[in-house]
Amino acid sequence: MDIMTQKKEAAGTVIISEQTRLFLFGYIVNNEFQIDAESGTVIKLYNNIDCGTHSDYHFSNYLKLHKTMMRLLLYLLENANFGYVSNRDILVHVWENYNLSSSSTRLIQVISKLKERLAVIGIDDSFIKASRGKGYTLQGSLIVPLYSFSGTDNRETGFHYSVK
Repeated sequence: MDIMTQKKEAAGTVIISEQTRLFLFGYIVNNEFQIDAESGTVIKLYNNIDCGTHSDYHFSNYLKLHKTMMRLLLYLLENANFGYVSNRDILVHVWENYNLSSSSTRLIQVISKLKERLAVIGIDDSFIKASRGKGYTLQGSLIVPLYSFSGTDNRETGFHYSVK
């Protein structure tokens, strides 16, 4: 019988079985965007903007986020299925657990900057929704965790999608 255990490590969630170790690599959001936890990048998987008709429009399909901003996004993605994530939980898991000073003002600033940065690659401003007194949630999104794995001999590697 294969016994599965799950624990948190610095790089993210790790699922361990007798045969393999699954590491949280990142997420796929709405089948359009890949969030890579290790490199701190957000990638738009498909571009369907006709550059010929939008010569003055600047767009990108790749975005690099700072560590704290990426931790914030990953924490929201990890907890998206649980409703609102409280401001206090965010401050603890994104700032305080990393020996950084936290405040509600800083959280609001980083959320605002994150929304701005995500808009550059086409993620709508309404993706992250605030609710006074409750916290934040992700709206109308299909969020799929993406795992990488290695076998017990450390030679077998690959990816595994797991739908929440």
